[in-house]
Amino acid sequence: MDNQSLGNIKFINCLPLHYGLSHGGFGEKLSIYSATPAQLNQLIVTEQLNISPVSSIIYAQNSEKLVVLPHVSISAEKALESIILVSKHPIEQLKQARIALTSKSATSHGLLKIIMHHAYQASPKYFVSPLSLDEGVLDDAEAALFIGDDALMAYHHQLNGYYYYDLGGEWKKLTGLPMVYAVWVVNRKFADLNKDYVQMVYEKVTDGFQFGLTHIADAAHTLQDTFSLTAAQIVHYIGLLNYQFSPAHEQALLTYYRMAHALGLSPNITEIEFAKVVK
Repeated sequence: MDNQSLGNIKFINCLPLHYGLSHGGFGEKLSIYSATPAQLNQLIVTEQLNISPVSSIIYAQNSEKLVVLPHVSISAEKALESIILVSKHPIEQLKQARIALTSKSATSHGLLKIIMHHAYQASPKYFVSPLSLDEGVLDDAEAALFIGDDALMAYHHQLNGYYYYDLGGEWKKLTGLPMVYAVWVVNRKFADLNKDYVQMVYEKVTDGFQFGLTHIADAAHTLQDTFSLTAAQIVHYIGLLNYQFSPAHEQALLTYYRMAHALGLSPNITEIEFAKVVK
C-alpha cells in the first residue's frame, strides 16, 4: 500500500463500486487497498491513505485535516439490514444493559448511542468486542451491535429467542431523516497538491458506482457462492442503499453530527467542506 492507494470497503455494500472498478475499466491507474471501515478510518487519520471511504463520524472528528469527496456516500432512507442490534431482551428493557459494539466501524457506535439515549432514555454500558454470535459475544453482553456483512448474515439467518433491531429503521423513526453511514474523504493537504489525481479518483468512483448499479444483477452473481445469500437477496439489499450525497443527505448528516456532539461523541460541526472537483 502506498499513500496514493484508494481505500475500499470490503463489504457487500460497496459491491456496485467493486464491480465497476473491476469490470467497467474504471479501476485502471488505481492502486486499491481493501479493508474494514475501522481499518480505513485509522489509515486515513494516520495519513497512510489519502483518499478513502470512512465511517461518516470520522470526518466530524478530523474535519481540520479532511475534505469530503462530493456526490458520493453510503446512505439509506430507512432500514437497511446491515446495521443490526441483536438482543436477548426487547430494546426498551436495555436501560443499563451491557451492549457489545462491533470493532469494524465507528458511525454505528454513535448511531446506537443516539438512538438508545433519545428513543429509549437508556444509558447502557458499551464495550467493543471482535466476537460474533457464533463466538459467544452474548455470553458477556445483553445485546450486540453488528455491521456490514456480519449484520446481513445475522438479519437473514435469525435465531429463535433473540430480538433483532435495524438501526436504519430506528434512526428513521427517531428523526424522519435518511442516514449517511460512510463518506469518501481526502487528506486536505493532499487534495491541494494533487488536484488532477483527486479529480481522476472522483470520476472513477462516481462512474464506477454508476456502472455497477446498472449491472447489479451480474455483480450479485459474482458473490452468491461467497456468502450464504442468494443473488436476489443481494440485489434487494443494494436497492435499500443510496450512493449519492445530495443536499438532503448533507443536512441529515449534519443532524447526526449535532446529536453526536450533544452526547460528547464528536466536535461541533456546522458545515461540510467538499473537495474541489469538476463534474
